Amino acid sequence: MLRRSSSVVRTLAPWLVPLMLFVALGAWSFASPVGASPDDDFHLPSIWCGLGDRPGLCEDSGDPATRLVPTPLKDASCYAFLPADSAACWDPEASGLFEAARVNTGPLYPPVFYATMSVFAGPDVPTSVLLMRLANSAIAVGLVTSVFWALPRRLRPALLISTVGSAVPLGVFIYASTNPSSWALLSAATVWISVYAVTQTSGRRRWVLAGLAVVATVLGAGARADAGAFAIFGAVLGLLLGLGRIRSALVPIVTAAAVAVVGVAFYLSAGQSGSLVAGLPSDNPPLTRAQLIDNALNVPTLWTGALGGWGLGWLDTPMPSTVVVATSLVVGGILFLGIARPTLREGIAAALALAALWAVPFILLAQSRAVVGTQVQPRYILPLLIILLGVASVAVDVEARWTRARRLIAAGALSIAFALAIYTNVRRYTTGTDGTALDPGTGAEWWWPVAPSPLLTVVVGSLAFAAGLGVLALSGLSGRSARAKAVTSGTDADAPTAPPARA
Repeated sequence: MLRRSSSVVRTLAPWLVPLMLFVALGAWSFASPVGASPDDDFHLPSIWCGLGDRPGLCEDSGDPATRLVPTPLKDASCYAFLPADSAACWDPEASGLFEAARVNTGPLYPPVFYATMSVFAGPDVPTSVLLMRLANSAIAVGLVTSVFWALPRRLRPALLISTVGSAVPLGVFIYASTNPSSWALLSAATVWISVYAVTQTSGRRRWVLAGLAVVATVLGAGARADAGAFAIFGAVLGLLLGLGRIRSALVPIVTAAAVAVVGVAFYLSAGQSGSLVAGLPSDNPPLTRAQLIDNALNVPTLWTGALGGWGLGWLDTPMPSTVVVATSLVVGGILFLGIARPTLREGIAAALALAALWAVPFILLAQSRAVVGTQVQPRYILPLLIILLGVASVAVDVEARWTRARRLIAAGALSIAFALAIYTNVRRYTTGTDGTALDPGTGAEWWWPVAPSPLLTVVVGSLAFAAGLGVLALSGLSGRSARAKAVTSGTDADAPTAPPARA
């Protein structure tokens, strides 16, 4: 009976897991009001103007630095930095247009994200934002699923481990938002492993992976300038891991070159790129030696910040300590299991990823004359954490290290963290953080006019996430069971063209 149940789970997994994860992200799409993601006072007007001037949506103000956009966007983030206040201060029915001074007219950011989201922009601001968030959720699940099935089976666990293991709570919040960082995270999760897989495959599969690597680069670099740099870094790691004992390096090198060209092109086209060199704008004096040392020692708080150590939204929605403890334990387990017996190439790649994860925020803070806790946010660094977790999980036998018991424990920890995070986030906006009712909808001062109730949103989203991870834990991380692997006696039609040499 147990064997039959496991067989059913494996059969349904290819369809059930993406569906459940989309439902989970969909719940996060409803879990916060319009304007809740960081800097939405800039991003939302930029989205409405992403396709240029359109009557009633984005109009010329007479000033090349500003635009006229729907008035509801003006005060959409009225609750920002006021965690005890609900989102009831916002008026979605305000009519007319207002002159937005914070809009992507520079352009400060690359245009692809704004132009794509602008397709969903209309005069009904709440409905438009929900459509954008659901579209972003579908893009995230769709691209990760496409890359998963294109990868050789032995590389699939690395993709799932890095993407899911780093997702709670900041990742799921950002994936299902109107923030360009959503595409930066998605690009980081998929570019490096697609390039690596190009070195390990042949024929049609190789070209599909090459195409996915370029598409993922366009998404990331077309959303944020730094995502272009991260994509290039990921492509370099992919080549480092894969080049060597393969028959032809032409396609992998061309793929990595295409990633580099796209990344550099978008990087140079955006004014945001200057911040990566000169730092974020600041009037502070240069940091003292003591401050530089403190920054170097405290950079890891940015890593744990993405795992729940910092607040969500405008950094004003603090997470319960249980969230960061549970997610940090999972991330620690990923690193310890992944780098247990690294090859020389795997060790070098993991060391480079870890160095970047430490050095990039340290240098950016120094250039910005800022200390840890200011200016630089965890969402800027999360793409590098995703890459590190993936690179640390590429060992040939990594799925065997993740026994069913370990998978179930990790799935349980992440599911608990997810449920607590979405519950806390919903309650922060319905009643404010000073609400005491168990049901976040009790005494709600704000909620969507047409949507499942706050409690139902939390329950459905949490159960969907837990179900998706539960199916993965029971069915395995590569799309086939341990029994199937035993039957094939270690052979795999999708195996690398040559096994990596061990140090």
